[in-house]
Amino acid sequence: MAYKGEDIVLGYNLADAEFVTRLAGTLRDEGLSVWFADPSGESTSWGQQKTQAILACKVFIPLLSEESVVDKQLQEHLSLAYVSNSCIFPLGLVRHRFLAPKLSGGAKLILAKINWCFVLQPDDYNKNVTNLIQCITIELKRLANNTDVSQPPTTITTHGVSFNLTHGLDLGGSAGYEGSIGPAVRAASNDDTVRFWDRHFAGKTSVKWSEFKEKFLQDYGSRLEEMFPDKVEERKKFLVNLMHKDVFNFSSVVEREAYEAFCAHRPEGANRFFNCLNDLLLAYMSLREVIGMDSSVRITTIQSLGKFSFPGIVAGLAELLKDEDANIRAVAAIALAHAGKASNDTVPRLVKLLEDEDRLVRESACLSLGFLRAADAVDYIVDRWRNDPISTVREAAELALSKMNVTEAQRCIRVTQILSSEMSALKPKS
Repeated sequence: MAYKGEDIVLGYNLADAEFVTRLAGTLRDEGLSVWFADPSGESTSWGQQKTQAILACKVFIPLLSEESVVDKQLQEHLSLAYVSNSCIFPLGLVRHRFLAPKLSGGAKLILAKINWCFVLQPDDYNKNVTNLIQCITIELKRLANNTDVSQPPTTITTHGVSFNLTHGLDLGGSAGYEGSIGPAVRAASNDDTVRFWDRHFAGKTSVKWSEFKEKFLQDYGSRLEEMFPDKVEERKKFLVNLMHKDVFNFSSVVEREAYEAFCAHRPEGANRFFNCLNDLLLAYMSLREVIGMDSSVRITTIQSLGKFSFPGIVAGLAELLKDEDANIRAVAAIALAHAGKASNDTVPRLVKLLEDEDRLVRESACLSLGFLRAADAVDYIVDRWRNDPISTVREAAELALSKMNVTEAQRCIRVTQILSSEMSALKPKS
């Protein structure tokens, strides 16, 4: 099945092939355009098609069964749909309580914010899928008209990255939450009515980071244990470090002004800060899921980003250039060259990476600048070519210059080649 850029993409595991085929037929019968990796078709080109389809779609429907929730590729597709700002309509084939413990951390965060549709029995199909179609139609109309239809989606912005958190529509899936806490119930379960800062630091304009961290873990430590039942202490430490780095710039003192600025995109509420931190974590984890070294969609995503350049992805990749993991910085550099071609900030950001301590990051920066034909970066690339102690970085710099096809780059290549030739001629012959 050729990819044509349909409005709806279905994500599934092959164990649910019969159901996805039926669902695709039902959606098409209602006049909706649908793409899915047809299990009866040729699978060799699915990777590129899936990535492009997800990046271009307006609605992503993950079919969630006990097989699919542990399918790493589906989790990556869910993250890709999230970072490309698709509206997500989860369809559960099993009760939520059986699926939730098996979801990865990133998938759990994404899906916890969204109302689900459930088809638990054959008799549920007609009623619940009809309701799903009505909700999808409302969302597509809203997107087409750029006006409010029913309830608009909730959009958050964190570190320059804007995402749709939920379509806000009732899919009639309450039965599937039996024995489990659904999104709406969980959000309303905290009895506190006083905001975090005022609960602990009323009247203060700043507090020590150590004190802020202690009170945060006191209030939300148990919530984090629910979110991340595996590797609890490791995940807690990761989130606290992310908060310290990205929200408070590793400051030893937390200013209320910085706290309030971070919370600005969220409505008032007792757990406003925690919800904002949740948004930051979700954006961070989703992007890492998509471009991580073990991601099955990393290469096809990078290749497709030139066609589907979302401001949120560009901003998110720019943040990942500062990631502690050198592999993530290297991949983010290549991805940013594709996604951020139109941004004036992309070249300066990549030039900074030419001084990175990791040789793979410097190589990636050279190649990315060569891909962009960045004339302003020629002098910096030449410096890497002549002076970098690692031969592979020098080779990457030379390749970048040769691809740039700008006068200054070609002049530098000629001069350096002439000098190298003359120095070789002066060396004593053996």
